[in-house]
Amino acid sequence: MRGTKKIDWLNHFLEFIVVVIGILLAFQLNTCREDKKEQALVSSHAENVLEETLFNQKQIQAGMNTSEMLLHKLDSLITITSKESFSIEQAHILSMELMALDYLYIKKNAYNSMVETGDIRFMTNTQMQTDIISLYEYYKWLEGVDMSTRTAYLNNYLPYATENFDLVTSKPQAATIYSNKLFRNYLSVYQYSLRFRLQKQKDLLVVVNNFLEDNTP
Repeated sequence: MRGTKKIDWLNHFLEFIVVVIGILLAFQLNTCREDKKEQALVSSHAENVLEETLFNQKQIQAGMNTSEMLLHKLDSLITITSKESFSIEQAHILSMELMALDYLYIKKNAYNSMVETGDIRFMTNTQMQTDIISLYEYYKWLEGVDMSTRTAYLNNYLPYATENFDLVTSKPQAATIYSNKLFRNYLSVYQYSLRFRLQKQKDLLVVVNNFLEDNTP
């Protein structure tokens, strides 16, 4: 037909290919930027977790020191009060010092931030990801043991001390206050729960040390 222009399909096709390639390149560049951003976030989270783990390592060690100190005093008090004649002054001092039970504080801010933001799913190091999750599950486990120890202390030893010791003047009481069956039973419960707590603190410290050894750059 006269006046009809021939369509240059090859040129249109080439233009289409150029546009498609441009879109794909832009998409790829955007994906790379997002990947870099995600990995930067993951690296930041990982560093924070390692710093948090170092803090918790010190907390666990401090808790172990307290547990060992209290266990030594408990063993001494149980031994002393098992005798027919014992130093009331010594028994009183040990009994008062046994009121120094601490509680475990485990920091979890870095881990909670990584989980709550969902950034943990971007971690390409799956072994480290697994190690982190396992570590914080161990923390929960020790916190439960710690709470059990404190519950035994708060329900038994502390009420007995509050009722029978002179906490104002800290003067020694009658010998039977430290040697009667009820008090010695409370000491035994305290001793058992504290030994269990100490063992679990030691177990967790091994896990923490291994985690730091495996994941510190």
